[in-house]
Amino acid sequence: MSQEVRALVAVDPSEYSKKAVIQSAKFSKKTGVKLTLLHVIEDTKSYREIPDTWAHQQKAKKAQALLDELKKLAEQYGAKDIQTKIAVGPVAEEIVRIGEEENYDYIVVGTRGMSTLKRMLLGSVAEKVVLHAHCPVVIVR
Repeated sequence: MSQEVRALVAVDPSEYSKKAVIQSAKFSKKTGVKLTLLHVIEDTKSYREIPDTWAHQQKAKKAQALLDELKKLAEQYGAKDIQTKIAVGPVAEEIVRIGEEENYDYIVVGTRGMSTLKRMLLGSVAEKVVLHAHCPVVIVR
């Protein structure tokens, strides 16, 4: 009996995320991996659900529009049955939390490949996910 393999693809509005979605979709087409596109609305308070405020509603609308656009992109490259998800909180922490709680087989993140100095000053979501994820992490540059 074969088990369904699931990948959590963390996305934002960057070109790096588009590349990660395209690569994930191509791999999904070949292997049947099920994709979930996740966008995390940055919030240091780590809400588990989007609060009912006007500002958060606007962010949620933008996030859903982004997910709809990237889902269409993934479908163009052959992925099927794509799920989407929005979370709110510290980005890397939410990616890791959802990956673990929902038992994804691996996580995909796009990155611009910052220099060591910039990464030390700014931090890197991809690096934090790699360090704390319970499963393999695929980095797409």
